[in-house]
Amino acid sequence: MELKNKLDRFTKMPMKRRKKVLKWLTNQNEEIILMAFERQKEFFFSLSKVNEENRSILYLSALYMAANNLYSLYHAQANKNRDMDIHAVQGVTHMQAQKLKKNMASYKYDKLLNLRNKILALKDEEYLSFRQISKFLKRYHRMEVSHSYIAKFYNEMKEKK
Repeated sequence: MELKNKLDRFTKMPMKRRKKVLKWLTNQNEEIILMAFERQKEFFFSLSKVNEENRSILYLSALYMAANNLYSLYHAQANKNRDMDIHAVQGVTHMQAQKLKKNMASYKYDKLLNLRNKILALKDEEYLSFRQISKFLKRYHRMEVSHSYIAKFYNEMKEKK
C-alpha cells in the first residue's frame, strides 16, 4: 500500500491511468519503447530531488511518466487541443512514423530466420541462385519473398558468422 501511495504522489497519476499507459507502451514497437526510455531520463532527473531511499521507485515513476507523456502526445491529435506547439506536433509525427515502421517485413524476416539453415544450405551446398531460392520458398514453404530480400538476408547471416 505504501508503494501505491508513493507512485501516486510521484507520478500524480492514479493506478488505473498508470496501467493504461503501460499497457499501451507494451503494444508499441521497439522504437517507441526506446523513446519512452530516453524520456524516462528526463523525468528521473526531475524526480532525483526527492529524498527517497529506494531509487527504484523513482525509476519506475519516471517510466510511468514517460509512457504517459508519449501516450498523451500520441492521442493529442484526436482531441481539439489548439495550444499544441510545433515541437509537440513534430514529436507526434515522429512517433507515428516510428509506429508505421511496424510492417510485414519483420514477419518475413522472422520466417526467414526460422529457415536460415535451409537457406544457407541451398546457397552454399546446393549452389542455387537467389531467384531459385525464392521459387523454392514459394513452392515448398508457401512464402513469397523477393530474390533481393533473400540476398540481403543471406549477406546479413554471412556477416554474423
